[in-house]
Amino acid sequence: MKLVLPLKLVAPLALGMVASLAIALYAELGYRRLEVANRQMATALELQASLHEALALVVDAETGQRGYLLTGKKEYLAPYENALPKIGSTFNRLREMLVTYGTPEERHALGRLNSLVGQKLAELETALALYRRSGDTAAQALLDTGIGRRAMDDIRLEVDAMTAAQQAQLTAAMHRWSDDVAFARLGMQIMTGFTIALLLVVWLLARRDAQQREARRRTMVEDKRRLESEVEQRTAELSELSSYLQRVREDEKSKLARDIHDELGGILVSAKMDVAWVEDYLRKRKDPQITAKLERALQALDDGVQIKRRIIEDLRPTMLDNLGLSAALDWQVREVCDRAGLVCTIDTPADDSGIPSEIAIALYRILQEALTNIVKYAQAKTVRVDLGVTSTDITLLIEDDGIGIPDDAQANLLSHGIAGMRQRVRALHGEFAISRRPERGTLIEVNVPLPAPRTGHPAPATADAPAGITPP
Repeated sequence: MKLVLPLKLVAPLALGMVASLAIALYAELGYRRLEVANRQMATALELQASLHEALALVVDAETGQRGYLLTGKKEYLAPYENALPKIGSTFNRLREMLVTYGTPEERHALGRLNSLVGQKLAELETALALYRRSGDTAAQALLDTGIGRRAMDDIRLEVDAMTAAQQAQLTAAMHRWSDDVAFARLGMQIMTGFTIALLLVVWLLARRDAQQREARRRTMVEDKRRLESEVEQRTAELSELSSYLQRVREDEKSKLARDIHDELGGILVSAKMDVAWVEDYLRKRKDPQITAKLERALQALDDGVQIKRRIIEDLRPTMLDNLGLSAALDWQVREVCDRAGLVCTIDTPADDSGIPSEIAIALYRILQEALTNIVKYAQAKTVRVDLGVTSTDITLLIEDDGIGIPDDAQANLLSHGIAGMRQRVRALHGEFAISRRPERGTLIEVNVPLPAPRTGHPAPATADAPAGITPP
């Protein structure tokens, strides 16, 4: 499968995709590291808060117990009684957090703290029991032993130690979080710079590729224009050469027709006159054999004259020069249709004196070729010819009711008749069209512009040769 983009553009784009995936992976890893650090800091803060809460609850319980022992009023026991269930729930929360996020050392320290708090609460409960049973003297004696003070000191030391450990973890997590943020920022900056550089390289490569494509396109356009110009020039030269050759051929036909008419015609007429005189002279001698031979010779001379006339008409129709285009077309159509058994209809203008001879002979030859094709190939029964003349152009329409022109006839290089008709019209700067009629048959349309009238005496008609060709 052919790549849409060149390899030099596909490679940077693929590298950019890999870099984008690397950036996404790096960002995901950084996010997870930050999430872990954030969770550790949150856990450390919550553990510290819970430890201080537990310590505060123990202090509240001791304060309530001391107030009750000193006053004997039960309302002073409210802090003690409220603190006991809270202490249990606080330790449960601490235990859950350390089970999930804590280390074995931290869980062991929590166990020691729990034991110390239990001892302290037991000491408070023992003092209250002595007070209720033996009075304040026995309770005070227990307090004077210093057991409660030492238990509180041990609890504070354990809380301080655990708090310090959590503070160290918090500080480490904060430093690690800061380092991860800085590292992630640096990585993102590097990746961003790399991406910008990569995009710049891709843009430069794409711009250079676009410039190269534009240069190639311009070169192709210039080559195409140059080739079209050369083709047009060669076509114009060939068209001019073809027109020149047609004019030369018509001139040669005219010259040959005049020579045949002047020389061969004179010879045949002179011979016929002499043979007729001899026949008349010998007829008086009443020699049947000689008379028959002379009559046969006269008939042969008449046939020769008719052949001479037909050849002259084919080479250069004298009617075209003497009576004009309309009469020549009318005679040609009726001559061919009578010979081929076709029904013909022709419509020509009454006055065609302003038609130049080169246009008249071209239209006459086009009609000749069209009638030849109709007789050979069309299988038609009727033929219609219309000649229209205006002040600016001449229109010739030839149509029949035959089988119609084949679809590929115009594109067929071997169809010299159509090509010849088209070339004759092109030489006169006119328009030629041949098409199949919708109902049946073929329609030929010719339109030739008339040259603008010139003042002064017209120059004699000559066959101008194109450049590089010398007239015969």
